[in-house]
Amino acid sequence: MRNIKTVLAVFICVVVFAIMGPEFNPLVAAIAAVITMGPSIENSIETGWNRILGTVFGGVAGMLGIFIANTIPYQFSNVLIIPFGVMGLIYLCNTINKSGAIVITVVVFLILMTTHTQDKGTYMLALLRLLETAFGIIVAFLINRFIKVPECDEEKAAESQTETDKALVTVKEKSDCGHKKFDVSNLLYMIFKP
Repeated sequence: MRNIKTVLAVFICVVVFAIMGPEFNPLVAAIAAVITMGPSIENSIETGWNRILGTVFGGVAGMLGIFIANTIPYQFSNVLIIPFGVMGLIYLCNTINKSGAIVITVVVFLILMTTHTQDKGTYMLALLRLLETAFGIIVAFLINRFIKVPECDEEKAAESQTETDKALVTVKEKSDCGHKKFDVSNLLYMIFKP
């Protein structure tokens, strides 16, 4: 189910940004949606908060890095700034006990440092990346919140379904840990249920 939810979140991000026009890039939103999608709503809340915090850290660090790169007359100054920025951001996230924010912090920083030569201003680009990331996080959170894994309890299935439906819905118990596992027929039944 997590696979389907992740695909749906990425699809929504891509469609929305395609409708908004070519100046918007769904890459950052789709990456944020993939990273944020968790196995549970509680996991998505914690991950989403880490991603937003990481996006702010990466955005501020990226703007600072671009400012420093523009003040140094050396043509490839960003090549020297990027490794030190990555190292500093990882250290910062670990120091404030937000290791879950490291990935998106570094991703946003790298995006800003490697794309700042575009026509948009540095601050506008950073704000746009922050909004794209927030959009991906919100989409993943909402999908994880409102699309539930259906109940696959055999007793409930026996009470409420016909013999044909019972044949479609099968639940296999894993012998080692007792978790329920979806069969492909479960998914098909959920999609095409009359």
